[in-house]
Parts: sequence; C-alpha cells; structure tokens
Amino acid sequence: MTLTSLSASLSANLPKWLLLPLLGLLFLCMAPGQAKAQSKQRVVQLSGFVATGDSLYGVAGAGVYVPGTNRGTITNEYGYFSMPVLAGDSVIFNSLGFKSQYLIIPKTYESQSYSIIMQMQEDPTELPTVDVFPWPTEREFRQAVANVRLPEQGNAILTKSLDPRHLEELAKITPMSDAQNFRFWNQQQIQMQQNRYMFPSQINMLAIPGLLKSLLNGDFKKKED
Repeated sequence: MTLTSLSASLSANLPKWLLLPLLGLLFLCMAPGQAKAQSKQRVVQLSGFVATGDSLYGVAGAGVYVPGTNRGTITNEYGYFSMPVLAGDSVIFNSLGFKSQYLIIPKTYESQSYSIIMQMQEDPTELPTVDVFPWPTEREFRQAVANVRLPEQGNAILTKSLDPRHLEELAKITPMSDAQNFRFWNQQQIQMQQNRYMFPSQINMLAIPGLLKSLLNGDFKKKED
C-alpha cells in the first residue's frame, strides 16, 4: 500500500485531530526505507575524451554534467574529463559551436568505471547580414556621397600638384631610380653603337697628298718586297 492510499484510508476512518500526527509518524517510518533504496545506486567513475566529429582532436572546455544535480566537470586542454556519476544518470555534453550530446548510464551497470569517447557534431551559428549606413536608406547615402564638395583649399593644392611646370621642376631635382638609371645607360650604349656605324672616324685631309705620293713612288710595294 502506498502512502497516498494509506492517508486516504486513515482520513476516512479517523478524526482530523488524530490524522496529522499519524501521517507524520508514517512518513518518518518510510523515509529511511526510501533513503536506503537511493543509497543502493552504484557510483560509477565516468571518464573519457570529447572529440570533434570523426577526428581525434579534443574539445577543450566542454561541459560534462548531470542536469538537476551538482555533479559536473569540464574537459581539459586535451578534451579529457573524469567525474563520479550514479547508475541510471543522464549525462549531457555541451560546448559552444557543437550540438549537445547525451549519455545514459544503465541502471543495471555493475562496473565501477565507464569509459567513453564522445564525438561532438559541429553546429555553427550564422548571424544574419547587417548593412550599416549613417543614413536611413541606401538611396539617401548615395545622394549624400554624390553631393560631397571638396574644400577650395584642397582643390588649390591638387591643381598646383598637377601643374606641368611644377612637375618639370620636380623631375629635375628628383633622383632617378635604379630602373631609370639602367634605362638611361642602355640608351647611351645603343646611341654609341649607332654613331659608330653611321659616322666613321674623320680622315685627316692634310695627310692625303703624302699618301698619294707614297702610292706613286711605290713605297708600299717596296715595303712588301
């Protein structure tokens, strides 16, 4: 007979002033039996690794706990954990960016330890795209950008910087880079080659009469003999 049915039977047969003391006495007698039944639950040392998907990379800082109790822990930097539970407990594995996983320790489990590798499935949270504009609508933003006017001082500086005379003066005082020096040297070499073939060395006009006289006298022929 349960406590509820027994209290209903007593309330029907006994006066109310005697009912409350009897119910209190019955509760005290039955409470040790219930506590004894709870104490019979076997303590199991649950330990293992929490990994990502099908890989063996541990999930650090994952929560492992029995809901509604003070039994719980978190995984270390390698994904390892260890905590005491009771046979019949439901254990939750939870971590940011992963789906929650559940494990039930069988009530008839008789061993003192329970090892597991819990594989967590990724659950990325995608936030909606938000376009931030300083104006209420995109149309007003475009109109504001189109209507921007640069200050007069800025226009004057820009015009002076693009003045051909100013650019020519800068070209005179600005040193050439390595590439410009090589290009200038290469152009000089090409020009020298062209001058060598297009303009032969000048002939000494004063030496022409002596050359002709030597040819007539046969001086070159005598030297060959």
